[in-house]
Amino acid sequence: MDTDLFVHFAEIAGIFVGFGALIGLRSTRVTDLHDVVYLKSVLALGVWVVIFALLPIVVSRYGVDDHALWLSCAAAALVIWVVGVFGLNRMAEWRAFNRSQDLEPVDRFFPVIGLPLHLITAGSLVLIVIGIRPAIDEALYVTALCAGIVFGGYALLVSVLSRPPVSASDRTPPVE
Repeated sequence: MDTDLFVHFAEIAGIFVGFGALIGLRSTRVTDLHDVVYLKSVLALGVWVVIFALLPIVVSRYGVDDHALWLSCAAAALVIWVVGVFGLNRMAEWRAFNRSQDLEPVDRFFPVIGLPLHLITAGSLVLIVIGIRPAIDEALYVTALCAGIVFGGYALLVSVLSRPPVSASDRTPPVE
């Protein structure tokens, strides 16, 4: 296992979490449905990648290796992925956002990229759990983490691109 690779995954995802936290802090009250949904998405994806990039490093320190390592990490990652997806989609703001008629075109396009990323992440983990080809378990796990990072970056990008421009009169003056 390339420990440095997994640490780098965690670092990259940590940056997304940091950006999400910064966005949340810069907004005195994040109440806009758009902002709430994308902020929660970026944070959830970032935290998921951080946890599951570091988990194989920790588990391997207990002498677990090969298929047992990837199976245990993939099973945990898959359970949290599924719980997270269903949990987030049950939230009122998510349901309201998905039903909204005034979405920006980039918001409407989000599932075109987002759904395949969901499938790549979950599919890679499922293949490990069912043991299709144990020789490529690590590659499948890396694929799931990469898809999670791309998904987090994509959610952050769409969050920024889909925001309507703020007029000068809507901006608050800087605090001195």
